Amino acid sequence: MLVRVLTMRVNAERVGDWVAYTREIGFPGMRAQPGCRGIWRLHKQDAGSVYQVVTVWESLADLDRFKQSDAMRALSASAVGLTIPPHAEELYEVVED
Repeated sequence: MLVRVLTMRVNAERVGDWVAYTREIGFPGMRAQPGCRGIWRLHKQDAGSVYQVVTVWESLADLDRFKQSDAMRALSASAVGLTIPPHAEELYEVVED
């Protein structure tokens, strides 16, 4: 299993729009992808407009397939103006007992 942490700056004037977008479009679109097991948005206190989106994937292959997909391109295009590039990505393998 793989955990992806995507750190991004959200346009400070559009945080409400971004939250609504993730709830109504972005997160449902991600959950529909093969191998996506969960998704959450995180915000550290006093972090301003910096947020993390955490996704859990069955495998790196599932995440890579999503990154290459038309669905990823469509989700990215529909979110233009809500976040300020660049975004940082960290990947973690879940270490089972």
